[in-house]
Parts: sequence; C-alpha cells; structure tokens
Amino acid sequence: MFCAVRQLSRCPSGGVRILQLRFLSSARSIKKYPYLIKAVQGSSKDNPVQQHTLSRMGDGNRFGEDSWFISSTPKAEVIGVADGVGGWRKMGIDSGIFAKELMCWCSNNAQRAEFDGRNPRQLLIDSFNQMRARCDNVLGSSTACLVALKRADCTLHTANLGDSGFLVLRNGKVVHRSDEQHHGFNTPFQLAIPPNERKHNSYSDEPEQATSTQMPLQQGDLVLLATDGLFDNVPESMLVRHLGTLHGETQREKLQLVANQLVTLANDLSFDPNFQSPFALKARANNINYGNGGKPDDITLILASVAVHQQQQ
Repeated sequence: MFCAVRQLSRCPSGGVRILQLRFLSSARSIKKYPYLIKAVQGSSKDNPVQQHTLSRMGDGNRFGEDSWFISSTPKAEVIGVADGVGGWRKMGIDSGIFAKELMCWCSNNAQRAEFDGRNPRQLLIDSFNQMRARCDNVLGSSTACLVALKRADCTLHTANLGDSGFLVLRNGKVVHRSDEQHHGFNTPFQLAIPPNERKHNSYSDEPEQATSTQMPLQQGDLVLLATDGLFDNVPESMLVRHLGTLHGETQREKLQLVANQLVTLANDLSFDPNFQSPFALKARANNINYGNGGKPDDITLILASVAVHQQQQ
C-alpha cells in the first residue's frame, strides 16, 4: 500500500482519488479466514508403547483415562482435553468414560450454529449440565480445558478447570499460559458425578469455576493443549526447545512429528527415577517426600498452528 501511494502522489489530484478508490475497493475484496492446523498424540500409562495420531480416531478419542475432541465450524475452531481422575478406580469406576462423555457433549455443542468461540466456559457449563442431567450411568470426575479460536477476529478464548492446560508460543517464546487450579497437592479442581455414597465426601467443582482468558492470535502462533501427563513431566524450557522451530509451520506432518516426539519424551521422563521433573519439584514445594523422578500418567496433547487463508470476495 505504501508503494502504491507514493506512485499515485505524482498524479493529478483527481487521478489520485480515482485510483485510490479502486485500490481500496480491491483491498476490501480480500477476506482472511484464520484456522488451526492440528496434530493429536497421546499414550496410556498402562500401555505407553501404543500411540495414536489424528488420522486414526477409532480408539474413541481416549488415551487411558484422558479424552479429547476437535471441532471446526465456519465460526470457530475448538479443541479440548479432559483428564479422568484415577482415584475412582478403587470403587470400580472408570473416569475415562466420564472424560470421554464430557468431551463428546462439548464437541456436539461446539457444532451449534450460534457458537462463535467467544465463550468456551459457557460451552463447558452447558455440556456438563446436559451430561449430568441425561447420563445416569456415567460416574467419576475429570479436569477440563477448552480453547476456541473465534475466526471472525482471530481471538483465542479459553476455559480451564483443574491441572490440564495450554500455552501459546510466538516466535519461540511463551506469551500466554494457563494457571492450574488445586484443592491441594495433586488434587485438582474437577467436574464430578459421584455415586450416591460419595456425594458428600468427594470433590465436586462447578464448571462456572473454570478460569477464562482471551488473547489475540497472530498467523504462525502455536497453541499447545495437554493434560498434566505432559506438563508434570516436561519442563516448559524443554517444550519451548522442541516447539521453537515450528513458528509459522503449515505442514501437518511436521506438527505431528513434534507431537509424537513430545509424547515419547514425556513418557520416557515419567519413568526416569533420577529426573528432576516439574511434578517432583511441586511435591518438594509442598513438603511432600516424593524424591526425584517423573510421574507415570496418561498423556494427551493437541498441537495447533495458526494459519490464515485469504479468499477473494
């Protein structure tokens, strides 16, 4: 635009006016559509060798007791993860079913024509309330983290409850990261449908308690969404080192390769008895005698790159 104006400045004023109007009219005919290029990877602590990618979704969008979803509409791109709380296993309850059901309701509601990405917390509220009202046979609890790209203005809107989370990288630096919510050490906020005998002595938080944030995204930004199986075992500095070369990446195969590498790294570190993991450091900060080492856990991550498609109107 600057060069065009300099060239037009040599013309008579009337000519400038006509040519400028034509130039601006042409500029208005270009519509930008932001979207996310996504890769999914994960593993179960019970079967860490078995991994899946976005192209193979027959596993029911579960990695152990973790679950995830992806939704894309003309108005919004939405991704989410949920981490089923493993403590229910003692009562014979599979919280992975709870997490999967919650993500299914979120996915369905994200497809509604009126949802434009501005309020993922309300999406979580509606989805959990519908699940609680209609799914009598689903018991357990999970964390939940949803992030939504509002395509109209390329703004990221988030909702996080518990210790799953996300981070946003720009030019190799973390520019935004979610905060964890805990009742105590290793006891995250969680949405729950407990059995009758545990209704009054179990943690059961409300989706309205989810932390909500928003920030404008730029072309080339990276969004990493994951359960605590990643963040408890891989320090932020290591994540940045692996993701630093992906700024502006538009090839999903390269995103998938890094997603695979991060899950493998997190799994390896989770079984390393000598590694000073983020989980071990948090235990020490809470006066818990955990020692060194990682934390074996289910791992789920969704890696997304912000791209912009320009379309002539």
